[in-house]
Amino acid sequence: MRTRARECLIKKTAYILGFAVVRRNIMKKIMNTPETFVYDMCHGLAAAHPELEFVEKYKVVKKKEINDNKVSLISGGGSGHEPAHAGFVGKGMLDAAVCGDVFASPSQVQVYNAIKACATDKGVLLIVKNYSGDCMNFNNAMSDAQDDGIKVDAVYVNDDIAVKDSLYTVGRRGVAGTVLVHKCAGAAAEQGKSLEEVKAVANKVIDNVRSFGFAFTSCTVPAAGHPTFEIGDDEMEFGVGIHGEPGRFREKIDYSTGTFCDDLSRRIVTDLEEDLALKSGEEVVLLINGFGGTPLQELYILNNSVTKALAKDGVKIHKTIVGNFMTSIDMAGASISVLRVDSELKALVDYPVNTPALTWGAAMSEQAQAALEAVQAIGRALGYAPVAEEHHATAKKAAAKETEEVAVYEVEGKPEVTETINTAAFVQIVDKMADVIIENEVPFCEADKMGDGDFGMSIAKGFKQLKADWATRKKGDIGQFLVSCSEIIKEYCGGASGPIWGSAFKYAGKAMLGKKEVNLADIALLFTEANRGVYETGKKSFGKGAEIGDKTLVDALKPCAIALTKAAEEGKALREGLALGAQAAHEGAEATKTHVATLGRAGTVGERSIGYPDAGAHGLDVIFNELAAYIAKM
Repeated sequence: MRTRARECLIKKTAYILGFAVVRRNIMKKIMNTPETFVYDMCHGLAAAHPELEFVEKYKVVKKKEINDNKVSLISGGGSGHEPAHAGFVGKGMLDAAVCGDVFASPSQVQVYNAIKACATDKGVLLIVKNYSGDCMNFNNAMSDAQDDGIKVDAVYVNDDIAVKDSLYTVGRRGVAGTVLVHKCAGAAAEQGKSLEEVKAVANKVIDNVRSFGFAFTSCTVPAAGHPTFEIGDDEMEFGVGIHGEPGRFREKIDYSTGTFCDDLSRRIVTDLEEDLALKSGEEVVLLINGFGGTPLQELYILNNSVTKALAKDGVKIHKTIVGNFMTSIDMAGASISVLRVDSELKALVDYPVNTPALTWGAAMSEQAQAALEAVQAIGRALGYAPVAEEHHATAKKAAAKETEEVAVYEVEGKPEVTETINTAAFVQIVDKMADVIIENEVPFCEADKMGDGDFGMSIAKGFKQLKADWATRKKGDIGQFLVSCSEIIKEYCGGASGPIWGSAFKYAGKAMLGKKEVNLADIALLFTEANRGVYETGKKSFGKGAEIGDKTLVDALKPCAIALTKAAEEGKALREGLALGAQAAHEGAEATKTHVATLGRAGTVGERSIGYPDAGAHGLDVIFNELAAYIAKM
């Protein structure tokens, strides 16, 4: 009663003063904690489907039995899109799915271990959605696996036509059309085709599938606890991304005509047909995909309107698939995908499939399945392990080896900061850096308005793990320590942050190897090399490294490095030089408000990113300035 009376008083007072009372939506989810969210989900999935297993250490959902006589298919990405991708692990589709944190790419370490666990004589194909973090981590993992002699290749799905190709984009996003790539490539692999042939099938689907989505509400990331973006009750986002990224534009919903769904479908179908150059008489597979918060009945209403629009244009539908396949947590909305098909693709679409989220055809009769299990049981009783089991056992042994006891390292001496910073002080400063990042997890997420709102969570996760593993980091010298830190950062920072920040630490560390103390000139070199690491990582993944003006963390990092170098050349004192570097980082971060994003997920929204700072640059601004103030007091 007291609470209710208090609320009434607040509302009455607000009314008198002419204010509106705004109450933030309270998150309601079936969960334990945000930290265990993905783990609990994957354990639950594996418990419901005994043919699957969850490799908890690397957050990989895979088949228990890997068939060495076929190409293995691996996909994955940030969680929050379920049933994609773990729900498509099974006969006729994927062999494994690598699960990142919600909306954050899995690390290259996760992907690499998935490749090792599923490697076969016929090879491995990675199916990657065209997002910066996914591309970086999957590409780096593929390179590591190839160095180990594993036959592995990759394809990149970019079916989202809501992203217009321009100077401002990093290419189209991979969205619901990815499911159809999984389906056709999985069927080709099941038929025993070679890696080259399976890749060709996957690319054929990619060339012929297009998608477009819209949203009525935002989604709520568990770690954030509130909607990613605000949208009016009478508004919709046209062309929204699956991580809550902004679409092409926002418009009012108008039901007054009585033809809202028909008109919406007509607009989207026209765009899809034009982009795909779809002609009358051609056949398509139609995928009506819910974003997680839309009732199935509304998806069928949408399907009705889309079907009518295609029929009017003379486009034939070979198969229709309706449901939730590539979601955005709890977002209300949907996407429409069309895949142009010929006789080859129709046969691959129709091929039997048996996964938690997609099943049709007689993938294997009950009698055949029982017979196979009986043969396998007899084999195990006689001490015989099939090739797949032998391979899996080898993978398990390798994983067990990695759990061996690790050494603990102490830092020598006491922290000292004069005109140089010794190793003990440097270690203390990095510890402070981790604290700053963790303390700003939520603000950094809120700064990521033009991305997917997970920046703070992605880097905080890595630095929380770094602090947890602090004793195991080598501290013989400053360079060794930074390189040791990079290993944790690359594995545990989510999304693109893992390879970007991991490379920055690694390159900086290599430049400082053997140094037990650093002066201002050394620190300038450290930052210069960190920037080079970021540049080279981007170049390796996309053929282009980030420069000032691209609206990335480089807009803060590189000016800081330049200012430090200039200060060292001018003979500035250590603390003064660090303050100048921090100021340059601040100015660079502020300047990103006027820039158009060209890289990363924000690069898909083009000019709509103007007015907002880059989240990574803003993060470095906060970190560098807090560290400069901290060192000034040491």
